[in-house]
Amino acid sequence: ARSKEQSSGINAEYGGDGYSSYIVYTVQTTEVKGGGRETYVQRRFSDFVVLHQLLVENYLPRGVIVPPTPEKNFIGTAKVRFGGNNQAAEDQSQFIRRRKAALERYLVRLMGHHLICKDETLRRFLQEEEPPRPNPNASGIKGFMKNVETMVSKATAKINEVDEWYEDKQLHILELEETLKKLLVVVDNLVANRRDLAAKSNAFAASSLILGEGEDNISLRRAITKLSELENKLEEVQLEQADTDMYTFGETVKDYIALIQSAKAAFDERVKTFSTWEGAQSTLAKKREAKNKATAQGKADRVAQCEEDIKFWETRVERCQEDFEMISKNLKDEIRIFEEVWVKEIKQCITEYFTKTIENQKLIVGHWKEFLPEAKIIN
Repeated sequence: ARSKEQSSGINAEYGGDGYSSYIVYTVQTTEVKGGGRETYVQRRFSDFVVLHQLLVENYLPRGVIVPPTPEKNFIGTAKVRFGGNNQAAEDQSQFIRRRKAALERYLVRLMGHHLICKDETLRRFLQEEEPPRPNPNASGIKGFMKNVETMVSKATAKINEVDEWYEDKQLHILELEETLKKLLVVVDNLVANRRDLAAKSNAFAASSLILGEGEDNISLRRAITKLSELENKLEEVQLEQADTDMYTFGETVKDYIALIQSAKAAFDERVKTFSTWEGAQSTLAKKREAKNKATAQGKADRVAQCEEDIKFWETRVERCQEDFEMISKNLKDEIRIFEEVWVKEIKQCITEYFTKTIENQKLIVGHWKEFLPEAKIIN
């Protein structure tokens, strides 16, 4: 679902030449309220990546499942830069179409999110000429150390769950991810096979046309010529079906595999928050031990310092506990919404996919029915 306040669309066009070529995406945003005011901004793919990084920095620590950007496709980008022949031009077209559709779905997910749709960074991305810039504190060695800290937390922290819901949902998400990955492999193979079938139909059509031109029997020549035309029509339907397999079904599956990665990141963030809380409790215990030791030794100055430290760490523990309770609650809400949207979107996807597939099958049957009378009159 799109935001109740705004909707958007994307157009793509080339910029630069050769190795320095790139794709510029013009993002059109329409304000649903306020007279339908439209704004247009130009963005590169890297701008979408920065937007995602900023949203993750802001929302992931709160347990929010941040919709992911489409993955970087180095092969597709290379084809855009260096393609020169007809096949390369077709590959470019496929790549741009796929990327454009993926970015549109990305923005729809952001604007449909109950929290992110109100985000100021997203508003600036959609409406201001200059896109948001990366947070310098999240890059370089600081960003690297943050990633190391996250990996260490994941490797060492273990929550003894009181609520089994979290473990059950994590297991369910992992199983769903594995199933979708297997399904995506099948869909990719199906698309490749359909495109191969379309290429063979094209080759068969060309051979039939040559065969018909050399036939002396008029009715047979006409039938073979019509068969060539039939195969050309079948090629078009097969290519259309391959696109349906890819864009209607395959891309939805791919999106949800990426969304599951974001959901897993939110679960990992909860573990990290728990680890921080646990560390604060451990430090507080040590400070209290230090105070008891200083009291026993009659070191008044040391006791006073320890009391200040204890007060600080008691506040820290309380804040960490609040953070953990907040992220736990938010994560439950996010998973509930994720599951509701998953059911809705996969139902819509399957319905649209089946409808289009049936239409294509009817077209194939119709083309064969048109050809059948030509075959019957051969003498």
